[in-house]
Amino acid sequence: RAMSILAVLAVLAVGAFVSLNLLFKVAFFRVENFDRTTPADTGIYTSDELINALNIEKNSNLFGFSTAEKTRQLAQQFPYLEQVQVEVQMPATVVVKVQPAVERFACMYSGGWMVLSDSLKILRTDVNQPDGLILLSIALPTDFAPTVGQNITPESYNSLYGNTSLLGGERAPAETAGLQASAMQTLTEILDGLQTYNLFDGTTAISVQDLSDIEFTYQNRVQVKLGSETNLAYKLRLAAAALADPEKGLAASDKGVLDISTQQSNGDIRAYFAPDE
Repeated sequence: RAMSILAVLAVLAVGAFVSLNLLFKVAFFRVENFDRTTPADTGIYTSDELINALNIEKNSNLFGFSTAEKTRQLAQQFPYLEQVQVEVQMPATVVVKVQPAVERFACMYSGGWMVLSDSLKILRTDVNQPDGLILLSIALPTDFAPTVGQNITPESYNSLYGNTSLLGGERAPAETAGLQASAMQTLTEILDGLQTYNLFDGTTAISVQDLSDIEFTYQNRVQVKLGSETNLAYKLRLAAAALADPEKGLAASDKGVLDISTQQSNGDIRAYFAPDE
């Protein structure tokens, strides 16, 4: 009985070897969008560039490489891809899924400027401030050094409570350590709110550098002070009413500071506008 089992296992092993090494050969390459549609939007790159960078030869073993490793290689080599993923499709196709990155934010660091995508991926660096991008002000580690292709996470700093992140190897106080992710969460909430209320296209600057003094600038003419992240969704809705409704809010030519940062003792939040002199 033991010999019979060993014989069956040997036959299965030989069959698996033959299947993997003789039947499943790379014959086709396909570049597609993440929704599986083609032609793929590859941004500034070409499909041939992506396929050549895989360094996978036709007729090689379809399972002779790591798709995870190939994905990492493409992500590093092609920073202007917001997302990229390498897969195999039986019986003979290597698939590259892509989503191109868009230059969205200009962010200052100690050595110059970074150009960031929607997901805060570093696309390139520059000595001078790039034009035509949203100015993003965030807190960064003291020893921060940008690497093209990496995604950055804003540090959480609140001037009312001190630095709530781990900077310079120092550990944050226990009572504020839970706030470490709040800068990213707050930025995400602001971006979602600006999109929801149709303010994103007109936004020219966003600051979450200090979580007690959050603000954004609309059309380079109205600085909107939001204060802390408390009731942020309501504050953004109130800002939209003031900025996007010229009959009930501000005129299209108004310039100044729109303050929605203070919550009154009864819980109400009101907007106050101070026009430029």
